[in-house]
Amino acid sequence: MQLFTRVILLAVTLISVSAVPRFGEDGVLEQVLFRMVGGEAQGRALPPAAQTCANNYLNTTQKNGDKLANATDACEAAANRTKVSYTQTSNSTVSQIRLQLLTLEQNLQLCRNETDAALFLNCTVSTFDKNLQLLDTSNSQAYQTQSQFVSNATQVTAEKTNCISAAVSEAKVQSIQAANDFNTCLEKIAVQREIPQQQVQQQQVEQQVIHTQIPKEQVPERPQQQFNELPLTN
Repeated sequence: MQLFTRVILLAVTLISVSAVPRFGEDGVLEQVLFRMVGGEAQGRALPPAAQTCANNYLNTTQKNGDKLANATDACEAAANRTKVSYTQTSNSTVSQIRLQLLTLEQNLQLCRNETDAALFLNCTVSTFDKNLQLLDTSNSQAYQTQSQFVSNATQVTAEKTNCISAAVSEAKVQSIQAANDFNTCLEKIAVQREIPQQQVQQQQVEQQVIHTQIPKEQVPERPQQQFNELPLTN
């Protein structure tokens, strides 16, 4: 069961990692996640912000893996309880059949011990119907119990399979959600990178606008002198 659970955990986790899209220049991050999820902790170092995203993703994946392991263990335990219950019921029927056959044997033995012909016939006739009933009942119960063994085993297997399948489906949903959260975390990092660049560009544009709006120094024009006609003097 432990190996089976590990295989399921690895398969579901890799499904969640495969939900992570390509990151272009950050493609190495995707490879790191594959290695870490697959059990290889070594890999290239990540930038601090991306490392935080990766840590959150791996922590969530580990929690989801623990939930899946607990769920599959619960499925296994429930199947075992059902199997034990069915076995107890079947064993009880088998014990009843044994008692009926023992009674039948005792009746036959009593008749066989009679040496007198008349008493032997009387014993046989008096117990014949009872012995037939015991034999017929035991035979029917044996057939039913034999079929029940097969039916119970099939039902236990089906219940366990359905239970584990439901747990795996839930784990897939949680793993895909973890991958989406991981993507969102990376997108926020990209936005945070773009905002300072946009601010710098905006500041440069504003400076250029201010520079172009400053007028060149102009020399003030001298006022036009007005000359009054002076009287002619001798």
